[in-house]
This record gives sequence, C-alpha cells and structure tokens, in this order.
Amino acid sequence: MRLLQAGWLALALPLAACLGESTGQGSQTLRKTELFQGRVVVAGPEGYCIDRQSLRRNSDGAFVLLASCESLSGQAGGAVAPAVLTVSVLPRQAGITPPDAQALAALATGARILQSADDDGLSYVQLSEGGDSLMPQGDPRHWRGGMMVNGHLVGLAVYGAEGSAAAGVMGRSLLRGLAQTILSLSPDLN
Repeated sequence: MRLLQAGWLALALPLAACLGESTGQGSQTLRKTELFQGRVVVAGPEGYCIDRQSLRRNSDGAFVLLASCESLSGQAGGAVAPAVLTVSVLPRQAGITPPDAQALAALATGARILQSADDDGLSYVQLSEGGDSLMPQGDPRHWRGGMMVNGHLVGLAVYGAEGSAAAGVMGRSLLRGLAQTILSLSPDLN
C-alpha cells in the first residue's frame, strides 16, 4: 500500500525554513504558514500558534509543531488547553490514496486503538501509547489523523499532559479543529 511506503505518520525532517505571518505576540510564533507553494496552509485552532523554530520543509515534506500562543510567546493571551499539535505534509505523489481509520490503526504497532473514525474527509484514531514520548509528563494516549489537501497527504497529531482533556475527548475536537482550519485556509485546487 502506497500509504505505508510513504511513512507519513513518522515524518520527521531535519530541515530549516519558514514562511508565515507573525502573531505580533513574539518572534517565536507564527499564526499561519504556507507549504508547497501555498497549496497547503497550516494554522492552528484559535489560541494555538506555530512554533517558528519547529517549522521544517523541503521537497520531501514539511513538519509544523503548534502549541498555545501564550506558552510559545510568554505573553498573556487567551487561555486554551495545554497541548502540542503537529502537522506533517508530504509532496503530491501519484497513486497516494486518502488514509482511512483502518490504515491508521494498522500503522499503530503495539498501541491499542481506543477510538477510530472516518469523518468528513478526516480519518483519525486515539492510541493508548506513545503520547508521552513527545511531551515531558505527557499522557500516553494521543490522537493521530490523516487527510488529503490538494493532493498532499497531511498527517495530524494531538498530544496532551498526563490526564489532561487534550489526551481524551477534547483532543478529538482539537484534531478536528486543526483539520478544519487547514482546509478552510488552503485554496481549493481540485
């Protein structure tokens, strides 16, 4: 299956570059960034900003990490749930098909699937393990999702602190909000 060959869930790129608009809340944050010549526009749900230092992109793919604007900038702002959101985007490739929840579950080696669904172009799973590897004192439970945007495979993830709502049902809402924001900002080139 092309999806497995792409390895999109494990996409981590040692790159450096960035585009986007500053939030005005600090030089470490961006409100949005355009990837692949503007075909995919990434921004977080309200209250979440892009960590400028995490932004990686080249012809092989892109990676973006988001967290609360307040925590990234150090300036008081709208309080949102503490969470880390990630977005991985692969270049357009012939034959890549949109992921479904079953394919996402198959890629989750060793982790138990707590929830899964295919919902309006977004497929997602909640996994029982692995979320604590990204965040200090993170919850093992976390959310992974996938969708297509203008022919690009987009992987999404949400991580929360131990026992937090972001690791539970609120994480699903954050994942959906992230997906909807990306879809609404990205041009419709299909």
